[in-house]
Amino acid sequence: MDGAVRRGLCMGLFDFLKVTVKDEKKAAPRRPNPPGGPTNVIEFDGKSFPLAGVSHKGFVATGFDGSLIPSQTARITVRIDDACGKFTFAATVTIEEVKGGSVSGAWNMLPPEVETTIRKYLQIRKQKTGK
Repeated sequence: MDGAVRRGLCMGLFDFLKVTVKDEKKAAPRRPNPPGGPTNVIEFDGKSFPLAGVSHKGFVATGFDGSLIPSQTARITVRIDDACGKFTFAATVTIEEVKGGSVSGAWNMLPPEVETTIRKYLQIRKQKTGK
């Protein structure tokens, strides 16, 4: 038996932890952005959802697949690229509401420079669009 153990023929006590299981669930397809159109999105887990709104407090995204639930903390990337600004940042958020294909979340401790960038973006957008 000692020879078998040395050759690795016996299963160790914790070898079951080394077993990997492939997730059969397919990721949602990436939604292509129209060429030359705005690309304001949130991204996480290889998925992308259009931003309906963003502020210094949080965001609202549409076309959501329900993969996050209220009170969950998530790490997302926000990409803004439209006539009013172009910037990208990563943030940790707390999901506030998932309803009717949309999701809203609140930022958890945004760095001051990101909050300033968002405020400037909103100011420019209000001047250009009135919204």
